[in-house]
Amino acid sequence: MSAVIETAAAEGVRARLSRVLPATLVSARARDWVLAGAVFAVSFAVYNLTLAPGLTYASLDGNELATVPHQLGLLHSPGYPFYTWLGKLFTLVPVGDVAYRMNLMSATGAAGACALLYAIVVLLARNRPIALFAALLFSFSPALWSQAVITEVYAANAFMFALTVFLFLRWGERLRRGMGSGGRDTAARLLFCGGCLVFGLSLGTHLSNLALAPALAVYVFLLRRLRPLDPRTLLAGAGLFALAACQFVWLPLRADTLNDELMLRYKPDDPGSIYAYVFNVFSEDRFAFPLSALPDRLSTYAGLVSENFGIVGCGLALAGAWEMLRRQRKAFCFLGIAYLVEIAYFTQYNVPDIAVFFIPAHLLFAVFVAFGVRRLFTATAGVVPRRSATRAVLSLSFCALFAVPLTLQVSGGWSQNDRSGDTTVKDFYQEVIRAVPENSVLLGRPGVPGFDLFHHYLTSNPRPSVDIPQLEAPDAFTAAALDGRPLYLVAAPEVIRHSTKGLEGQALLPQDLWYVPVLAAPSRHVSWLGGRPLTLYRAQTEPPPFVLGEAHPQHAVGVEMDGVRFLGFDIDRERVAAGGTLHLRLYWQAVKPPALSFYKVSLVLGDARFRETHTLGFGLIERVQREGRFSAGFTFVEDYRLVVASGLSEGKHTLRLLTCDFGTMGSREEASVDLIEIDVVRP
Repeated sequence: MSAVIETAAAEGVRARLSRVLPATLVSARARDWVLAGAVFAVSFAVYNLTLAPGLTYASLDGNELATVPHQLGLLHSPGYPFYTWLGKLFTLVPVGDVAYRMNLMSATGAAGACALLYAIVVLLARNRPIALFAALLFSFSPALWSQAVITEVYAANAFMFALTVFLFLRWGERLRRGMGSGGRDTAARLLFCGGCLVFGLSLGTHLSNLALAPALAVYVFLLRRLRPLDPRTLLAGAGLFALAACQFVWLPLRADTLNDELMLRYKPDDPGSIYAYVFNVFSEDRFAFPLSALPDRLSTYAGLVSENFGIVGCGLALAGAWEMLRRQRKAFCFLGIAYLVEIAYFTQYNVPDIAVFFIPAHLLFAVFVAFGVRRLFTATAGVVPRRSATRAVLSLSFCALFAVPLTLQVSGGWSQNDRSGDTTVKDFYQEVIRAVPENSVLLGRPGVPGFDLFHHYLTSNPRPSVDIPQLEAPDAFTAAALDGRPLYLVAAPEVIRHSTKGLEGQALLPQDLWYVPVLAAPSRHVSWLGGRPLTLYRAQTEPPPFVLGEAHPQHAVGVEMDGVRFLGFDIDRERVAAGGTLHLRLYWQAVKPPALSFYKVSLVLGDARFRETHTLGFGLIERVQREGRFSAGFTFVEDYRLVVASGLSEGKHTLRLLTCDFGTMGSREEASVDLIEIDVVRP
């Protein structure tokens, strides 16, 4: 009798709400749409606040990915056609510049993947608070957040991966509940065909999504007892997948746009080379470790999982996997097989940025975490009467408890993933455009690494009178083609020589020229061991005033730093607008005889995350040594303009100098000295 009374009361409440609100707003599906939208909005808001405003060096390929879609060209292997087309649509969004719009695409894709994760958990675990927790936990995990604020394929791919999984799970759930009549369930057919289409399209955001194929085959096989798959539906799904896979016809159509040496070796202009471009270019990185290395590789993966979900999250995922196996066996087989294939493949993949390749696996892992939380709540609530104040208090306590890891994730990850102030690449190239005279030749790294330079000229064409030969081909430049024109470089001469070594035509730089620094900018991603320094060099026939008899710096310092003595510096101003430049002259004296090419010098203005880093002397010391003018007590000057980041906050900032000596054993010894207070103002 009491159950009947409660049901009648619930119906009464629903009826009263329906008179006040539209019927759709009180339905379960509407609530899920609202909550999924809330997950998207919260995730996107955080990503947008920490979004990079333009190009960065956070990714090896990011600047190429931010440029080629605008041109509708061909990206590096395996081509990423669907990513290119999506990117082209985002470049049409009238907000910021092209690079910012491509960063925005990553934020949108990552937030969309989190909203879909909410939908997946609600579909399987049928618990909205737990689904919210799992979605936000994944949203602010370090791996996904790091890719949501820059241009890369991994955030967009997370969305396509999640959409594929959701559509097939939704199809399976419809079969499980026996919806529709016999084989005439149009909604089920649409879900299956839509899943096949999205699965095929997802191969154009990352080819590793093929890992879903064996899991999907098993899932379809397990669902056959609920309702045999209509052959026409199966053929339609296969046809849509094949149609989506035809996106790779884009490769031969745009093969002529390639300008990277490695990619040109596999130029996809016939069936054999298309296959090689898609599957074989980086074959040496796949299954690169022997079986004996498996424990170390699994240990590396375990560390990545712990970094993203914590030790408690890992324990919940183990319990959740068992719970899901008991409650949702078919779905568990689907997700579990996909997860194991992802792990088996990428633990054997030998790349420096391996952490981001596990993002699809992390999404599946978050589903297991959700089931673990569900199991924990069910076990705890089982000892409390179902309709009691204690049960309500317990539910609220759980919500408060699981808000803690989300808060810690956001607070801890904000500084790590905040790229909103990373304006240095854009600042540098804006100054380069001003500094390079008409009718000049401008060189940088060829191919994929050179898109930091190419981007500004391909997306806005700021100086049509400046020739950038590498836009056409990596070996398009020859010394004979200079014909008396000024030559400028945005990479160190030795880097360009190394990058072009082995190319047909030997696009080497003239050996008899002096390469003098003109302009340098800080960069967040320059390490002492290499990285991507932002420096503009001018080539000239006359030696610069580099070697000095005596030094008379405006500001004397006289500090010995790791084998060299920093005598002092000149500076043209102590007040500068953010985005402007400071003219510096740094005076040095050699103290000990080892080669000074091992010394690195770094200047930091205010924000320690951004450093202007260069080899001491900008490479000119080696030229002096070759001419036999090096000796103990050797005194020299570095003369260049330092770009002040436009993202630097207004106020006084300390200009700090650091040095590092790489000895014969590669040891690191860092010394620093504060130079002067600079008053930074808004322009």
